[in-house]
Amino acid sequence: MEIIAKTDIGKVREINQDYVLYFRKNENEGIVALCDGMGGHNAGEIASMLTSQDIIKQYKVHGEFHNDDEIKAWMIGAIQHANHLVLQESHLDPQLEGMGTTVVVALIHGDKLYISHVGDSRAYYFDGTSLQQLTVDDTLVNVLVESGTISKDEAQFHPQKNILLQAVGVSDILKVSFYSQKFEDGLVLICTDGLYNSLFQSQIIDILNKEDSLENIGHYLIDEANQYGGRDNIGIALIMNKGVEGHE
Repeated sequence: MEIIAKTDIGKVREINQDYVLYFRKNENEGIVALCDGMGGHNAGEIASMLTSQDIIKQYKVHGEFHNDDEIKAWMIGAIQHANHLVLQESHLDPQLEGMGTTVVVALIHGDKLYISHVGDSRAYYFDGTSLQQLTVDDTLVNVLVESGTISKDEAQFHPQKNILLQAVGVSDILKVSFYSQKFEDGLVLICTDGLYNSLFQSQIIDILNKEDSLENIGHYLIDEANQYGGRDNIGIALIMNKGVEGHE
């Protein structure tokens, strides 16, 4: 298993509010926490940093996971813990009031991938041909798409596409997603909207198909997102698994 992570300020923003951390416990287990902060001044930057750091900290002190139910409970609990931390910090400092962040947490355990998220940062699985979105955006526009009010094409350019229905640090109650699948081979891309709003899926697939190091592929993704967009911060993480043997 190999993991790389990068963020970039983009070409317009004055502050980089994207934050991503990862930790590899061993060859077959590791975690990624990626966040896209929001809020005035540097509040979004602080929310994303606090959330990523808190989740990684919780992971490092946790012992061995024994089953899917335990992993699900831990992942949802870890995001809830970070949510209360950000809320607490925002109440202590008036300049941080209203800060919040999206989050995607990816945990690799043996031959399985586990994803939890809040907001509109995304996780994708790439099998060498197709790019499958694993998360469902917590946005107003996504609700309109699912209800049939607007089409996916209309959603891409909708004026309210950035309105989040929930985020870490904004309210006491969060509905945290959970998803799992086999991950013996392939590539996982975790990213903020600064990437997927700048590039078409076909462009992302072309880059992921490059025969190059994971580090360089990460550079290509950010460089191309800046070339074709760059209006927002860009945060990415890539996780590659090759022929991992499953274990219970």
